[in-house]
Amino acid sequence: MNERKSPRAALLAACLGVIAACGGGTDGTGSPVPSAVGITTSGVMTKGSVIVNGVRFDDSAATVTDDRGRTASGLANGMVVKLRGRRIDSGSGIADRIDVENELRAAIASLDPASSPQSFVAAGITVLVESTTVFVNVAGFAALSTGARVEVHGLRDARGNLRASRVELVGTGVGADELRGATSSIDTGADTFVINGNINVNYARAAFSPAGAGESSLRNGTVVEIRGTLAGNVFTATQVDFEDLKDDSLRGSPDEEQNVEGFVSGFTAHPGSFLVNGRSVTTTSSTRFEDGTGGDLANNVRVEVEGIVNAQGVLVARKVEFHNIRVQLRGRATAVDAGAGTIVVLGQTVRSTNLTRIETRSSSGGSTSLADLVPNVDCVEVRATVEGSNIVAEEIKEPDSCGKERIQAPVSAKNDSTFTLTFFGAVNASLANTPKFLDRNEQAITRAQFFAAVVPASATSLGTLVEVEGDSLGAVEKAELKD
Repeated sequence: MNERKSPRAALLAACLGVIAACGGGTDGTGSPVPSAVGITTSGVMTKGSVIVNGVRFDDSAATVTDDRGRTASGLANGMVVKLRGRRIDSGSGIADRIDVENELRAAIASLDPASSPQSFVAAGITVLVESTTVFVNVAGFAALSTGARVEVHGLRDARGNLRASRVELVGTGVGADELRGATSSIDTGADTFVINGNINVNYARAAFSPAGAGESSLRNGTVVEIRGTLAGNVFTATQVDFEDLKDDSLRGSPDEEQNVEGFVSGFTAHPGSFLVNGRSVTTTSSTRFEDGTGGDLANNVRVEVEGIVNAQGVLVARKVEFHNIRVQLRGRATAVDAGAGTIVVLGQTVRSTNLTRIETRSSSGGSTSLADLVPNVDCVEVRATVEGSNIVAEEIKEPDSCGKERIQAPVSAKNDSTFTLTFFGAVNASLANTPKFLDRNEQAITRAQFFAAVVPASATSLGTLVEVEGDSLGAVEKAELKD
């Protein structure tokens, strides 16, 4: 789990601190470690030694691959890595190989400080900067300038944007220009192809890797990493690395454990198959969810997936953990500020960004603006994440009719005497006369069983995820445990 992740990260950090004290390679007493399980993992790392997707890997004997020649001591917060190693238990492992996977190294072409989130363009890629982005050698987004050369780590979302986990200001002498992406418009006669849809690459003088790869390995859609010199939208390559061939040992073998972090794409339904950071994943009826439910899965949602690689090379998800706590709201919009990009639903202020999908009904048959919502008249359905003290919408949709009020969110407090649940520290829902209570398997339970299972948020708990629904939250008709 990396440092940018909400309350669960703090809980894991405390646990991992105990593991760190034991030292790598032994069980803490000097005895050899127990037999370990092979594992491949990829995502944004936290230093200490290397923490990826909640597992602390001892990197003291790992082989590190990085075009800047950094060793294990040079690995740092916010870097994206791919790792092969051995997992000892649920929280610790030993790293055998670590590949540093920055997405680009190039000069900034333009900046957009007014966008939400703030962004810049480099090597033809729109880079989105978030509150958790780590900045190195520069104070922050405000200190960036057009022409400044940066190395950026992050994860591509379903729209092709790069969600930056680390932005490092680098000089012209630090490594070659670098870019990763999928190829298209291959012209072997001219020794050219296009990468990421907008950068023209000339590979006439380039070396290919790994061994055995060459021009004949090029296919539309092939993911490559190129190094050389970028001028405008023309990249003169000196090196072309084929990611699918180079990373064969990092792809995972059948029956091995694998963890992957990234944004969902190609999603249609759960249970079902989709991609996470380009990795084929399938969920089943047995897949467990944390900080959300199977109903929260959608394209462009950031997740960490843990499971086993099957014989077809697909990651079968044992657990899917959402990057931020997922919440859903349904009710009347009591206030709308289209200029500020906010609405108030069920007493909670919901913030939209440039990435929020907005769908409202209007006389023209459809719109993508909050300005079409009429306060105290129109109802909305909101899918959002909790980021610090903010509720940030991924989707705001105006339904055909208002229907029942609904909240799906972690419980912040409960009163077993009055049968009241509190959400967001302020929204109360009365379950005193609720006729229907369901467990996590959608089986009927008693009110006493339901309240006994609810754990409010605390220093050691994020709070039980619960869904309540009724004509009003003062008279909930159905309450269901969701995780």
